[in-house]
Amino acid sequence: MHWSDAYLGRPYLEGEFDCAALAGAVAREVLGLAVTLPGERLAGLRGMSAQVAAHKEALAARAGEPADGQPLLMIARGRLNHIGVACWLAGEWWVLHADRGAGMVVRQRLRELERLGYTIEGYYRWRE
Repeated sequence: MHWSDAYLGRPYLEGEFDCAALAGAVAREVLGLAVTLPGERLAGLRGMSAQVAAHKEALAARAGEPADGQPLLMIARGRLNHIGVACWLAGEWWVLHADRGAGMVVRQRLRELERLGYTIEGYYRWRE
């Protein structure tokens, strides 16, 4: 069993358990890091995009490649507004993320994300 299995199927709850909340939970529960994310989420794609841009440098440092349990940022619908968590599983990279459209936490192959409408903006490591 992979650590990410524990999150699969958990319901997406706007402002309560969204993509940022999932990434924060993995940081705490899997990596043992005390990552403090903004409590209030801005609504809509523009709001989410602005919030990601405003906080990404303070919360994480850009990395050249994915690392298990660490965040990655994604562009969806033309905006940087989604966060996922990298998972090394079965010899390849996967992305665990709370997907609004699916209504739950899903795990998808990194190599298939573009076909699903996501572009990787970058890989990151949490700052403590």
